Amino acid sequence: METYDADYVPNTSDDDGRYRIGNQANAGMYNLNKLLVALNPLMDNRQKQIASAILAGFPDQYYHRFTELFRAKLGFLGAREEDLSLIASFLNMMEDTKADFTMSFRQLSELTDLQLRNLTIPEEYWALHDISQHVEFSAWVAAYLQRLQSNPHDSDSKRRQRMKTTNPRYILRNWMAESAVRKAETNDFSEVHLLQKVLQRPFEMQKMAELAGYSQEAPEWAKDLKVSCSS
Repeated sequence: METYDADYVPNTSDDDGRYRIGNQANAGMYNLNKLLVALNPLMDNRQKQIASAILAGFPDQYYHRFTELFRAKLGFLGAREEDLSLIASFLNMMEDTKADFTMSFRQLSELTDLQLRNLTIPEEYWALHDISQHVEFSAWVAAYLQRLQSNPHDSDSKRRQRMKTTNPRYILRNWMAESAVRKAETNDFSEVHLLQKVLQRPFEMQKMAELAGYSQEAPEWAKDLKVSCSS
């Protein structure tokens, strides 16, 4: 997934959209239920009760982990009631502006509090620049900065460093894999080797990766590239 879309379906054969991004919790519950059905003949009554109890706790576990993950992606320490609203609002703005999922969080990791407070988003921060055009962005930034300031022992530099260890700068995007495959088909494995090297340290800025455009928008030729999960 490049631009954030809760209805994005990563599997081209998933006509019903069961595994769309916004339905991952339900899909997980469905699959675990099927696993329980398959294992039932192998379990005694006590084991079945334990398994059912574990499965019943899945929604709460998923919700807890989801919020825990996105708190970390936004650089929050601890848990506060307003966190859920800030997470949901950021995702909604991302979806409305069709902003890139990975780089929106990464670029938020790299901007200083002062830049955010002044709403000065440099154009090279292209994903976050897209979100900044949203009508609700300035209000969200104000609430976000207020939340960050609720941790008296934190600092802007600590926040940015923490977020940069959670939000990768490089991921294996469809266009990058396609480019490497095309070259490999001509017996040129240079990009395969480059990707192997870059993706060993996805959270660190790397000169060769920057030169290859791995933190930039997808090239024009790849805008409509479709790749199935089995490709």
